[in-house]
Amino acid sequence: MAIIRRAFAWLGGLGLQLLLTAAASAQTEITVVRGDEQYPPFEMVVDAQLTGLHIELVTAVAGKLGLGVKWESLPWKRALRRVEMGQAHAVTYIARTPEREAWAVFLAGNLLTSSEIRFIVLKERAAEVTYDGQLARFLATRRPIVVRGFAFGSEELDGIKKLEANNMQDLLRMLKAGHAEIAVVNWGDFVGAFKGRPELAAVQPLSPPVRVTQNYIAFALKDGALASRFAAAMSDYKNSPQYSALLARYQIER
Repeated sequence: MAIIRRAFAWLGGLGLQLLLTAAASAQTEITVVRGDEQYPPFEMVVDAQLTGLHIELVTAVAGKLGLGVKWESLPWKRALRRVEMGQAHAVTYIARTPEREAWAVFLAGNLLTSSEIRFIVLKERAAEVTYDGQLARFLATRRPIVVRGFAFGSEELDGIKKLEANNMQDLLRMLKAGHAEIAVVNWGDFVGAFKGRPELAAVQPLSPPVRVTQNYIAFALKDGALASRFAAAMSDYKNSPQYSALLARYQIER
């Protein structure tokens, strides 16, 4: 009887494994979350449609795997929480940090783009505030404004004392109101958010950049196998004429 019970237990386990494998192979759609702001030319809403380089790139690569993409635009911390809890498969436009690696898979093949992180000041203060690349010395007497929930992939930068803004519009409001004399931004995002508007002319980015950060599509830990498949398909796609055409359409160099 013991042998029979073990046999049924083994068959039951095998049946469960086969069901899980079948469910994974039958998957036809993945849920990808993102921040709910405008990040042109990478992620933005145009004529009520979500578009941008990251959106088209992820959708095209998923298509190569036979997958559709359900996009969800959420406040940034909520988007991260969805992936951390395993309620979404992946999140885009995210920098790699040790804390995030505890709940997300970052693979080199899933790199989307790179960005410059810069300090900005109001243009009328630009002559008074200079940055020579010595981060600790520069911040010794300053407390910059940072958008809440954003990490810049640098322990030195992410661990600084800072004021938090709800979004980039709020960050600029706080800067103009004199809450701090500097802010830290993803410069490409900032330009995209205020391009063609007087707010962009009101600030001055400081040189050199604080750092260049890499932006990934990161997958939930439970979806590590999917992350590997996606990275392989992404690498193949980046060697295709379609990818070159996509970059050209958004006027982005490799």
